[in-house]
Amino acid sequence: MRHIALSAAALAAAFVTAPVDAAEVTIRFPVEYSLAIAPGVANQEFKDLVEERTGGRVEVQLYPSGSLYKGLDLVQAILRGDAEMSTLTNAYWTALSPKLAVFELPYAFEDRRAFYDAIDDDGFIQNTYDEVTAKGAKVIAVLPYDHFAFASRETPIRGPESMAGQKIRGLGKINSAMVAATGAAPVSLNLTELSPALEQGVIDGLNAPIDIILAYKWYESAPNVTYAPVYLSFYPWMVNARWWDNLDPELRDIIQATAIEVGERHRARSEAVTQQAIEGLRAVGADVHVQTPEELEAWKAATAGVWEEFRPQIGDALIDEVRAYSAAP
Repeated sequence: MRHIALSAAALAAAFVTAPVDAAEVTIRFPVEYSLAIAPGVANQEFKDLVEERTGGRVEVQLYPSGSLYKGLDLVQAILRGDAEMSTLTNAYWTALSPKLAVFELPYAFEDRRAFYDAIDDDGFIQNTYDEVTAKGAKVIAVLPYDHFAFASRETPIRGPESMAGQKIRGLGKINSAMVAATGAAPVSLNLTELSPALEQGVIDGLNAPIDIILAYKWYESAPNVTYAPVYLSFYPWMVNARWWDNLDPELRDIIQATAIEVGERHRARSEAVTQQAIEGLRAVGADVHVQTPEELEAWKAATAGVWEEFRPQIGDALIDEVRAYSAAP
């Protein structure tokens, strides 16, 4: 969405207004995660900038850590208009549009450059999310996060065969199918359920962004951590479509320009946080391993069947588009 950001950022600056006594618009913005992790920092930055740039005409109310809605309840809240905005992981939106699972295919974006190229293509993003838009939610920006890491209680995860027999948290159908393809048993849990599940041994491990593993101290129960580019987590920046369409165009331009700007600036933050998390986990005694090129190829071979399993759901054209971004020089 970069070509939008360049013009919209300038537009936003022009619309800064004088402070007002009370907000004209309140944005209820619930998220599942803590404001202390990288996406939460971006959300707080968005709140501060929007309130400043609109001169107080807009108030952004953040509800972190699933305190208002979480999971599929949050999807429904956006559709109903009970929440105006959220950055909720893409896996939940596949319930409305199964083809969105294309982003979750194993190693679909094994380097960030290819992913950034995809999300900077506004035509690609709008076409990919068209079914969600038709059902009442609209994507106005994309907040990238990080490749997932695996954390396990006892067995270090190296080759795919090391997953066999373990109960591993799976996020959505494709991520769970990837887990199953390695011989592990996927267990569906939302973010807020993971800490007790690890502590009590309900699951043997999980796959999640590496800085969450550090921030939530999951390494205390699952100290074996492997960072791998198997799935790049991100948050489509969603709004209730009816609310958005009825919003004052001046405010709408500022809000979208700010979301795009924050999302783009967040890329460097998320990349830095990845390295900081790897170093931080090692400092507290976790066994952190970065997947080698040889291991990567073994994982791609072991999980290749997931692409074919979900091809009918996603469609050849969309799969070809994603492959083209990764193949670009």
